[in-house]
This record gives sequence, structure tokens and C-alpha cells, in this order.
Amino acid sequence: MKNFHLILITLFVSLTVGFVKSAAGNTFAPKIDSIQVVFDTQQLILPGESFHIGIAAYYKNGKVKKTVGIKGGSVWWWNYKVEVSGGTDFGGRILVNKELVPSKGKYIAIKAWPRKQSELEKELLLPLNYETKIKYRPTVAFDKSPGSQVKGELVAEFNNGDKRTYSNLRNSKESANFRFYTKGGSWKNGKFTIDPDFTKIDNHQSSLIVRSLQNRAVTDTFSVLLDYKHAYDLQLSGSSGMLGFSGTNGGSGYPGGNGQNGQNGDFGSDGPDLGVWVDLYRDSLLNCDLLYVYAQNSFTGEEYHYLINPEGGSLTVRSQGGSGGTGGYGGSGGNGASGSDGRKWTETKTEKKIVQKPVTKKVTRKQRKKVTNADGKEVEIEEDVEVDETVMVDVETEVQIAFEVQGPGEDGGDGGHGGAGGLGGEGGYGGNITLYF
Repeated sequence: MKNFHLILITLFVSLTVGFVKSAAGNTFAPKIDSIQVVFDTQQLILPGESFHIGIAAYYKNGKVKKTVGIKGGSVWWWNYKVEVSGGTDFGGRILVNKELVPSKGKYIAIKAWPRKQSELEKELLLPLNYETKIKYRPTVAFDKSPGSQVKGELVAEFNNGDKRTYSNLRNSKESANFRFYTKGGSWKNGKFTIDPDFTKIDNHQSSLIVRSLQNRAVTDTFSVLLDYKHAYDLQLSGSSGMLGFSGTNGGSGYPGGNGQNGQNGDFGSDGPDLGVWVDLYRDSLLNCDLLYVYAQNSFTGEEYHYLINPEGGSLTVRSQGGSGGTGGYGGSGGNGASGSDGRKWTETKTEKKIVQKPVTKKVTRKQRKKVTNADGKEVEIEEDVEVDETVMVDVETEVQIAFEVQGPGEDGGDGGHGGAGGLGGEGGYGGNITLYF
């Protein structure tokens, strides 16, 4: 029996030691046989942008475990070591270096292995994506005339068949991979503007040229053939009159001082005279009649040039007099002096009040005591005993109460009168417009 107990104890110690080794050193945990770095080919790999990878581990017992972030994945990334040539790893999210622009013909290399099994290292070599075609297209209607703004978007096709639309080209992040050039116009804040001066536009055509920085061989030219069907508006105006100064405020006092009157506004100046010369000619490039309009400000000599298509275009010319200056505000009347407070004193009055007071009364109480009767026996008897007892009773009494009294105060001084506002100046006359056909 002693030997049997010894065998049981030895077996229990062996099992305990084996369990500790399994928990601490993972002695019996299945080992990884091989790994695979996986990548979704629908993702774009572009400089300055990120994409995701995953790792599938194949165990000798036939099990497959994947990293978080891919379908069915539950293994955390700290179990693996990842090195990236041409980018940076953030737990399976790979950020591509911006310096790899242009991206055509370039690669990014990814090496990955389990931290405790470096011999299982795998390398993935991924080519960077690049545009194969780009196209600028307007998103809102616009007039095909000088000075018109064209708001649009850029559609890019990539070498993996993916497409991307950049609809907010004002955003520097969306437009960073492109360069924009113009002929007969300008590019600013994500909008293409046709030059407002038609003399700077060759052959009635204004163009926007877009070049890809990922693939410099890819460009797109968006051209607008002008038709000059636009409602032009030439509006000139004389200068406005100066504002009148406001009157000063009256000072406080007894009574307050009056505010001063505001000054009158100045007259507005007359609108400038305009000379407008109009000539109709047949344009051979557009194969239509065009009005050539030349206008000049007679006061300043400034010149204005227009081409207008009579079939849908127009020009409105105005010369307005300047607005008269606004009259100054009248000064505010001064505040009147404050009245003095009334005299204060204290008075008293007598009031009746019910209070409780203690009162001592004689009352009779029953009391038990032991006595010896005629037979010599001790018996208990009850007898009346008169005792003093204190009770609380309501008593009416008079008390003196002090209170504060204040007499009427004296009137304050009158406030001053506010000053009158100044008169607004008269507007100027409109200028003379002379037409020459």
C-alpha cells in the first residue's frame, strides 16, 4: 500500500510540472508551419496613401489563423514583425512614401515573419499603381464667354482597372497628384476661369490642361470654344459723399447738458461720362455675326472691350451718381444728476404675542405602599398623595418690535436733450452715355 501511494504522488507531481511548462513556455502549443502575406488587388497603392495587408498562418495541426482586419481574422499584429521598403507599417496598414512620385514602374517591398519564427519570413513585392487616363469634365452649366467660371471634377482610370473621381479639386489633398495649366484662362481654388479679356484668347478657344504626376505621360485637355452668348453688365458709379460727423454727447449734471447736432453728409459725385463704340462684323472662325464693343470712361480713360453674339448675348451699360453721405448722429443728452435718498430712522411698536410658560400645580396621585394589618401580616394598600406637577400653559404677553422707516427722496436733475441728426447729402447725377455705331 505504501508503494501505491508513492506511485500516485509521483504521477501527480509529473502532471503538475507538465501543466506549468505548458502555461509558461507554451511547450505543447502547435507551431506555425508557414505563413502567407495576403493583399486585396482592388486596393490602390499610391504615394502618400495607405492600403491594408493581412497574414494567414498555417499550423502543423492543419489549422489556419489570420490577422485582424481580414475576413475571419482574430490574431493581433504584435505577434508578427513587418518591414517595409518604400513605406511604413502601422499594424497591417501600409503607408506609401510620398517621395515615390511618379509611381509608374516603381515597387514597394514587404517582409513579414512570426516574432518567434524568423525562419518563416515571407516577402511580397507590389507594383505601385498609376493613372492610365484622366478626364476633366464640368459639373455645372456655364456661359462660353470671357470671365466665366467652370466648376468641374476629374475622373482618373488606373492600371488595375479601378476608377476614382476627384470632385473637390479645391482640396489640396485631392489635387496634389496633378498639375493644372491654362491657355486663355486661369486656375485658382479648384476652378477654371476663362480670361475676362477676349484679346488674350487665341482663336476664340480657352483651354485647361491637366497632367498626372503619377504618370507624366498622361494628360487631358479641356477646351471651350467661346460663343459669346452672355449678359454683360458694365456699371460705373461716382464716388459716395463723406459721412457727416456725429455730434458730441452732453455731459452729466444738474440738469444734464444737451447733445450737439450731427453734421450733414456730403453730396455724392456725379457718375462718369461714357463713350461706347459698337461695330458688327462677320467672324469667319465661328461663322456668325459678332458685335465688337469698345467703351471708355471719360473721367479716368479706363477702357473696356467686349465681343457679343447678338443671338443670345447682351450688354447693359450704366453710369450712376454716387450716393450722398449719411448725416451724422445727434449727440446723446447728458444724464441728469441722481436724486438723494430719503432720510431713514427707527421706530418701535408694541405687539401682543402668545408664549408658553411653565406653571406648578398641586395634583392628587394614587400611591401604593405596604403596611402591617391587625393580624400582624404585611399587606399592600393604595392611598391618595398630593404632589407638585409642572405644566406648560399659553400666556398672552406684550413685546416691543423695532422697524426702519425711510422718508421720500428728492428728485434727480433732468437729463439733457439729444442733438438732432445731420441731413444726408444728395446723391450725384448719373453720367452721360454716348453711343457710336
